Amino acid sequence: MKRPIVTDINILRKVSVNADHDEINAIIKDLEDSLDLSKGIGLSAIQIGIAKRISIIRIGDININLINAEIIEKADRFRFKNEGCLSLSGLKVDTIRYNKIKINNNGEIKDYTGLVACACQHELQHELGRLIIDKGIIWRNIK
Repeated sequence: MKRPIVTDINILRKVSVNADHDEINAIIKDLEDSLDLSKGIGLSAIQIGIAKRISIIRIGDININLINAEIIEKADRFRFKNEGCLSLSGLKVDTIRYNKIKINNNGEIKDYTGLVACACQHELQHELGRLIIDKGIIWRNIK
């Protein structure tokens, strides 16, 4: 079911909890239905009002479902310019990201680089209640 993208900062600040096996597929379907690929490449469950640790990344033919995932290694810190967020429409900021990450995704270990790594970091921070406007993430606000 297509759900509206949450823009309420108080909801976005909620820390998500682990998803149960029986709810994963329904949440992923709702995320896929709600993600407008002309506007973004990823979406976290909290962005559609569900405080569960599920996010999706869709970049071309790359389809990643992050389920109760966590970053376990990171390398090559850099400045990611003009990062946006579907929940913070129109805002672009420079963020601190890592070009290489290793993720434990529901027990499966995967390495990601480049834009995919940045998108994973963005969505996983949503699950922690963190936004691109937060101290430690933002370098510079671009109006």
